[in-house]
Amino acid sequence: MVIILAVATLFTLYVGHVFATQDLLADVQGLRNDRLALQMTYDKLEGEFHHATGPEKIFSAASELGLKDRLHQGDPVLMP
Repeated sequence: MVIILAVATLFTLYVGHVFATQDLLADVQGLRNDRLALQMTYDKLEGEFHHATGPEKIFSAASELGLKDRLHQGDPVLMP
């Protein structure tokens, strides 16, 4: 009788562990999906920011303001 009770208890603990592990795995997968969605949003916004502040936009805005390219003032200095 004691052996049967022990086996039933161990089986119940095992089944509970399996269900708890499955719930935890589902939570982790949901968090991974959320992180991936946030990373994709971040990448999209970063791309828009770089497009809006890239050299092409800055050069065109500067030329609209009447600014001109600075003349080169000699050869670049090379360090050995």
